[in-house]
Amino acid sequence: MSTPVAAVVRREMRVLVLSPETTVVTVSFVLAAVLLAGLAFGPVPATMAAVGPGTIWLVVLLSAAPQARDVAASEREEGTWDLLRGLVRPTDLLVGKCLALWLRLALTWTGTALLVTALFDLHLPASAWPAALLGTLGLAVVTVALGVMVAGARAGGGGALLTTLILPLALPILLAGTMLTTPDSSLAPWFLTLAGTDAMLLVAVWATFPMLLEE
Repeated sequence: MSTPVAAVVRREMRVLVLSPETTVVTVSFVLAAVLLAGLAFGPVPATMAAVGPGTIWLVVLLSAAPQARDVAASEREEGTWDLLRGLVRPTDLLVGKCLALWLRLALTWTGTALLVTALFDLHLPASAWPAALLGTLGLAVVTVALGVMVAGARAGGGGALLTTLILPLALPILLAGTMLTTPDSSLAPWFLTLAGTDAMLLVAVWATFPMLLEE
């Protein structure tokens, strides 16, 4: 990992520790969403086992919007966003922010999966964990791009806009991730779907990120 990328990742993690508001919101949302889903779909065990995989991915996808608002929020509040853009190459800035958000989303997925498996009596297949890494990577990439794009939007409208934009772009991740988290599903087509989606998102965001920074 290059020094600029490592510096961006360290800064993102430091901001997360010093300003835990988004973490609190994310944890509260995950707990509420999983508990409400359990009440809505229960108490039939077969039904809960069937909807469990989709619940994990849907909750993680919806939790990306509040985390997207942090992509450039701290720099804008401090007035250092323009300075950061001038000091760090767009590629390094993109990679650093994507890695930091990927870690956050992977932890969100893990926590959600553990909660769902406990409450829904769900047994995750081995394919669920590599699918989680692939899926949260693609979700992190698109979330960083959209977070930068709407960085000027304020809390209310910005959150609604981010959710509206993230949901359709992440639909292949939601579908493939759900299938790979469902026991006895066909693996190869869905892993190819996830990998292909990640590749397309990475190329598209890498190509357009310098223009997004100029907005």
